[in-house]
Amino acid sequence: MNGDSSVTAATGSSVRPRRARAGVRVALLTVGTAVVTLAVQLILPDRGRWSFTHNVIAMSVITLMSVATEGFTINLRVRRGSHALGLGEVPLVLGLFTVGPAGLLFARVLGGAVGTALFRRQRGLKLAFNVALYGAQATLAAAVFGLLAGPPPALGPREWAAAYAAMIAADALAAVLVTVVISLHDDPGEWRRLPAAVVRGVPVVFVSTSIALLGGLVVGRDFRAIGLLAVFSVVVFLALRGYERQGQGHAQVEGLYAFTRALDGSLDSAEVTWTVLGEVRDQLRAEVAELLMPGPGGGQWTRTRMSGTGRLDSTMVTTGAESAWWYPAAQGRPVLWAAGRDTSRGEGPAGDAPVDGIAVPLSLGDSGRAVLLVANSLADTPTFGAQQVRLFEALANHAGLSLAKTVLVDRLRIEVSEKERLARYDLLTGLPNRQQFQELLGASLRDPGTGVTAVMVLDLDRFKEVNDALGHDTGDALLLEVADRLRQQLAGQGLVARLGGDEFAVMLSDLTCPAEALAVGHDLADAMDQPVVIDHLSLTPRVSIGIACGPEHGDAAQLLMQHADVAMYAAKRTRSGARLYEPRDDKSSAHHLSLTADLARAIRLDELTVQFQPKLDPTTGLVTGAEALARWRHPREGFISPDVFIPLAERSGLIRPLTLHVLKVALRQCAAWRRAGHDLHIAVNLSPNALHDSTLPDVVTRLLEQTGVPPASLTLEITESTLMADPTGGRKTLDRLRAIGVRLSIDDFGTGYSSLGRLRNLPINEVKIDKSFVQRLAEDHRDRAVVRSAIQLGHALDLDVVAEGVEDAATLEHLRREGCDLLQGYFISKPLAAADFAAWLVGRTSRERDTALPRAGA
Repeated sequence: MNGDSSVTAATGSSVRPRRARAGVRVALLTVGTAVVTLAVQLILPDRGRWSFTHNVIAMSVITLMSVATEGFTINLRVRRGSHALGLGEVPLVLGLFTVGPAGLLFARVLGGAVGTALFRRQRGLKLAFNVALYGAQATLAAAVFGLLAGPPPALGPREWAAAYAAMIAADALAAVLVTVVISLHDDPGEWRRLPAAVVRGVPVVFVSTSIALLGGLVVGRDFRAIGLLAVFSVVVFLALRGYERQGQGHAQVEGLYAFTRALDGSLDSAEVTWTVLGEVRDQLRAEVAELLMPGPGGGQWTRTRMSGTGRLDSTMVTTGAESAWWYPAAQGRPVLWAAGRDTSRGEGPAGDAPVDGIAVPLSLGDSGRAVLLVANSLADTPTFGAQQVRLFEALANHAGLSLAKTVLVDRLRIEVSEKERLARYDLLTGLPNRQQFQELLGASLRDPGTGVTAVMVLDLDRFKEVNDALGHDTGDALLLEVADRLRQQLAGQGLVARLGGDEFAVMLSDLTCPAEALAVGHDLADAMDQPVVIDHLSLTPRVSIGIACGPEHGDAAQLLMQHADVAMYAAKRTRSGARLYEPRDDKSSAHHLSLTADLARAIRLDELTVQFQPKLDPTTGLVTGAEALARWRHPREGFISPDVFIPLAERSGLIRPLTLHVLKVALRQCAAWRRAGHDLHIAVNLSPNALHDSTLPDVVTRLLEQTGVPPASLTLEITESTLMADPTGGRKTLDRLRAIGVRLSIDDFGTGYSSLGRLRNLPINEVKIDKSFVQRLAEDHRDRAVVRSAIQLGHALDLDVVAEGVEDAATLEHLRREGCDLLQGYFISKPLAAADFAAWLVGRTSRERDTALPRAGA
């Protein structure tokens, strides 16, 4: 067995120091091997065989045979290494029986050096290493043979066995030394593959040793039989080479299957990239493999390279068609660069062109086209050819599918991450929003430590006047200034959040007493009461601050914020800047009790009205249903906003009769539409407490039977925050409603920080994108990203997607292009009383639809 490291480090600047260090180590290994060989030769006995001076003919024959056998080698490939096997054992075995150790060393080294340089074109350090290896093999073989064989001139079974043992030992030594070189140059893991290399070489060693023994016996009887021996040796070599090539073909097919299996199931882009580059580098037997992904700008590429020990290096490349040999692959054409192994050019993958290489296009589906390339074929491969191109394209087809999936998954992860971030942070100021503030406050109250936790609610005085008089841009600039001042004033000692509009919140932990919180509140009010210049205008952002401290004013986040809000309104009313919560400030004790009694009476006497806002299919322009909305006009106070009376009903226990009232009116109206020939569905909102009402499914079933409305025509909407706060608490009720056939929808989707894992497992049919993301859709690219992500995720989970808050034609057209299923908003129609809705519905002629919604039916 001859040695061949077959590994050279890449010529890029990042690997040159490693290559130089590896060269020094191989040189030291070569010198050490030669020194040990000579030292062993000095102690080996001659055993009485002919010496160098007495057997010039035998020495010459062995030398010539050693030269000739270097032209007949088989490369056994073990991953990236290459172990060259040949008929070198034939002259080596003959030498054991004819010349002494010194003569064998001389003949084998001289013949091997000449044959390796002549037939295998080796030079420099690689030639020196292989010559030292030949000498070490000859010396070890002579030592083992001398130890096991009988005294000369014996030539029997004992000597035959000794010859086999000597050749196996020499072959094992070659495998070890070649593995050392491969591990130094390219892959320390080559040691794991040493047993495979030894086992694969044993059959060839047995064959060549047997040829030598049989040839020696035959030639001893008739010298002319050496010709027959040569012919037989060549035939055996050709048979072994054919067998090895067939085995390599099978290994190539197995490698392709292994490559496919390695990519299956993985959606991690780094893992898939590492697998792809490692496999194509090994399969194509190249020094370097690279993946070039299109970058954000024209001519920019993200290049991920694997070379050396398999480490990945990523860099940005800016290039064009005239400066990159692989660029045609970016246009869809494979490139075979076979310039010859002219290492004197000093060019590698980091330069304009490698010594040789292949580049193939890699389709990423909708994400464009990447380029996969290999460069600098290993020394046992003359150069890349058409066969390697076909193999590379087959590998690239599998790699493209896996990489396209990882690109899509990475994009969705980014969009989901952005959506989740937007759901927890205020877009304008970057501060935590109300939801995250409440979560962090709740966590602080559950682990209060030893101090007082204070909540401050801050409201800008007369902020609406700034918006109305100077515009929203000035108002936004003022809000940003307030946020910055709060952060600077607290200097990291508290948490600042924006609750919405002109309302901020602060949480302070581990205070000694409420008075300390009040002192901080006054400092914040004084810091705000300083002029700020915006567009040459001087504004003074005065604030009113309400403070509530736990546990004195409450031990729950919602209660503390409610009490801080009460204190804030008291501070605004008294113009005190900052004010601690006091029970007498809570005006709900009188006014809210009166309003609650009036609400109970209005529900009992059916004085609450229900209005209906249409839902439009943007593809067809047809109205497919409506949402039922409760409205209350108080006899003394006039119109009461749902934002006021709905929370009041929830706190007072009136939410169940209110929900049943709206549900009953909505189903009766839906039945009337259906009798009039309008096949519409109706949507009704459920309160958070409704999910814990075990009788709700029975009530819904009874009302459906009474009105004759099909269950599938009723949609019950549950807010996202309700589901995410307790996704399992109301699951039984949801399952029963779903079993009836009622459709279930998540309202205000995007504001409740949904877990996709929980969302996937809920028995829902629809998600409804919150209007806060829809209303600025045409202006804010961040809102567009959130809406696009919500639509894609909804459809991926087989859910219908509804968008509310459509206020203009541009928003409607954008949502139509994105594939949103249903739309509602003031651009389509405001909520209407039942009679007005019926008239509006009848009056929607084709001409009116085309005029109002010019692209809805396109």
